Amino acid sequence: MNQEFDRMVYCGLLVRGNLKGAMAYLRQYPEYRALYQKYEAVFEREEYLIYPEDAEIDALLQIYQKYYREVFFLEVDAKKAEENMKNRFAAFFGIDAGKMTFRELEETQIADSFRKKCFQFLGGETSGYYGPYIWKTTELKTYDVGLPEGNQSYPVQFLDGFIAKSWLDYLSFGKTGTGGWSNGDGLLNCVRAVYDLASESFQVSFLKHEAKHAMDLARYPEMQPTDLEYRAKLVELIYTKERNLLAVFAQDADTSNKENGHALAASRIAEEFTRESGGNPLSIAETQSIARKLLQKSNEEIKEKYAH
Repeated sequence: MNQEFDRMVYCGLLVRGNLKGAMAYLRQYPEYRALYQKYEAVFEREEYLIYPEDAEIDALLQIYQKYYREVFFLEVDAKKAEENMKNRFAAFFGIDAGKMTFRELEETQIADSFRKKCFQFLGGETSGYYGPYIWKTTELKTYDVGLPEGNQSYPVQFLDGFIAKSWLDYLSFGKTGTGGWSNGDGLLNCVRAVYDLASESFQVSFLKHEAKHAMDLARYPEMQPTDLEYRAKLVELIYTKERNLLAVFAQDADTSNKENGHALAASRIAEEFTRESGGNPLSIAETQSIARKLLQKSNEEIKEKYAH
């Protein structure tokens, strides 16, 4: 008899890029048969999702969908899948992209195509995999954010009208994905539809997490994604009171993909908290205390690693 479906297990597999593992997990639960059949249709039979905005947008996003299938389902080498995707886009635009990197092609031809359709476009990699964020509208607000270092005001750009939210949203058919990001310019970008703005999830896992990224990048612009994620996750643990984030991070933990900063940071946190607690359950106060201790230790490590 299978145990009850655990959304954390399912989402954790997808966060780690383990699509086949997530599908195998789903297949055990008859109540999720429709969702499993959707995976079969998209990834086995290549019945790709349709984007009804217009034919060109649908064609462009189908090329990204083929990349997702190659990387996550067929398990093609990531660099080879990137090259295949570049060649498909070059053929679509009728250009010779032989000397261009995919990033260069994405930042010019692909981005321009969406902007001409009145969409905003952010390309590049998220945790080691390509997948664009494409949306319609933005609204700017300012928040005073409390962090262990003190309070600081940050502008938050709320993004709405998405047609694409990168690979994790696609792999989960919208059930999980990136809720926001900071690019090092001090601006926090929030996918508004993900959050109840009164919730701890928004106040801690978005505002404090992304503000910590912004603060760290302002001080140390060369800080690597795994260090950024580790420190931001510790900040979440310092302030969270309503959720067992340690359990969430344990499900996200993975060291097999050295490009996935989220999974690597979650692995480090899981290891360090196990060591600090001796494997015993922790209260919220104990979790917060250990997180503060580890962040203080990280502060010293980061100074030595990145200060010039």
